[in-house]
Amino acid sequence: MKRGYYTTEAIILDLKDYSESDRIITFYTKKYGKLCGIAKGARRSKKRFVGNLEPSSYLRLLFFQTGKSELIRVEAATLVEGFNSLRGDIARFGGACYMLELSNELTREGIGSRVFFDTLLSFLFLLDKKESHPFVLNFFEIKALKISGYLPHLAGCVACRGELSGEGAFFSCEKGGVLCKRCVGFSGDALPISPGTAGFFSMAAKLDVEKIERLVPNPLIMREGERVLTSFIQYQLGKELKSKNFMEKIRQGRF
Repeated sequence: MKRGYYTTEAIILDLKDYSESDRIITFYTKKYGKLCGIAKGARRSKKRFVGNLEPSSYLRLLFFQTGKSELIRVEAATLVEGFNSLRGDIARFGGACYMLELSNELTREGIGSRVFFDTLLSFLFLLDKKESHPFVLNFFEIKALKISGYLPHLAGCVACRGELSGEGAFFSCEKGGVLCKRCVGFSGDALPISPGTAGFFSMAAKLDVEKIERLVPNPLIMREGERVLTSFIQYQLGKELKSKNFMEKIRQGRF
């Protein structure tokens, strides 16, 4: 990116206080992918950025690329949507924070994907609904994995490429997909998974958000899929996400 001013739509993924008055902010932008920038005076500003620079905020962003630093310089941020409904619900806001953290981990700076931007934004709008889909986070996981190139192999056995029988199957994080009963002996980390669950998530990865919203899946399939996806994401990232732990505490009533 050449030196100069740029404008784009953006979603705030993360922000950190820097010095006494500034903030370092990570955005996912519609035109330029993930960018990291500094907002000078953002902690003290009463006019320029007030109420705009919050996690999940959807903005119109004006920034300057200095060409001398990896950080862009944030000049102005106009709020398009603040998702106030989900901010008033600790469980839904925790889910939004998880989507943002996962997006941050799955993407690299300077590599743009309008599809990823549109998908993240659509799921934030979906989560913002008071009666949001109970499995919205699981569907976001599978879509984010697909778009970012991490989607596991779910349509058949990843080892022999054969079809899955009704007798059951297994999921291997190490092998990157589903194994049939004949091939499972080659993996020591396999988790049981039904062919129905594997097929359902394989199908969900191909659907757009509007069609996903209309799905009414079996809760047993979703719980099994969540267990598999949680293990796979942790394996790929090499760590457990803080927001995932936070959501688990909320679920167990320990917050």
